[in-house]
Amino acid sequence: MQPPWAPRPAPTTDAKAIASLVLGLLCLMGTLCWMGAPLGVPAILLGALAHRDIRRSSGMTGGGGLATAGIAMGAVGSLVFATWIGFLVFAMTARSVTAPGPSPVPPSRPAGAATAPALVPPWGFGSLHVVDLHPEASRTLHALLAQEARAARTTGETVLVETVDKACDACAEIARAMPEPELQSALAHARVVRVPVDEFGLEAATLHLATPDLPWFYLVDTRGDPRDGLSADEWGDNDADEIAPVLEAFLGGTLRARKVPWRAPTSL
Repeated sequence: MQPPWAPRPAPTTDAKAIASLVLGLLCLMGTLCWMGAPLGVPAILLGALAHRDIRRSSGMTGGGGLATAGIAMGAVGSLVFATWIGFLVFAMTARSVTAPGPSPVPPSRPAGAATAPALVPPWGFGSLHVVDLHPEASRTLHALLAQEARAARTTGETVLVETVDKACDACAEIARAMPEPELQSALAHARVVRVPVDEFGLEAATLHLATPDLPWFYLVDTRGDPRDGLSADEWGDNDADEIAPVLEAFLGGTLRARKVPWRAPTSL
């Protein structure tokens, strides 16, 4: 007798197909969070194994569509991940090639045209004794000059007053020449007292120090009164080798002939 017919059981879904689908979904969502390759490759492998087992099961297991979807999403996620990694590597390489190196340390002395402030060069004045006067509420310019003259007398220095101005190009050129050996030697026993006429204004004019053709150099007595004056027009270019012999002769009292004679003030 023929046994009664029994319905064929429904195929079960292959677990590897489900795992492939889940990993594929996670791969797509996490591909920019460094999870592309770690999840995409297993999704592809599990999907391929699921297809193999489904074919061998003679219809007893299913889930081929899930496995295919897992393989597809794993492949896309891995591709996006690889592209993202390649872009990051390229960006970092390009940045390292084009990034500027450290700024060079500026030289202690400029090689060409100066960019230093007009009155005080950034590299200083060498060993010269330079004093910059500025207005004070309690003392006049005359009193300040007298104080410097008395102090210089005790140290065996000769006061050389230089009138300067922030807008004076020649003042800046002479300041840049001060550290040169020629001027270091010529002014070794001088106290250079610089008077910014733009700051002292009327006081400088009263002492006959405010002249339109800056700078001028003056010798003063212990009262702070000018006793001799020298224009920077006495030399040509404002180079140390041209300035030094003239200032040295001026300080020594041997500079007789002048291109620009100094006229002593009739009253102070």
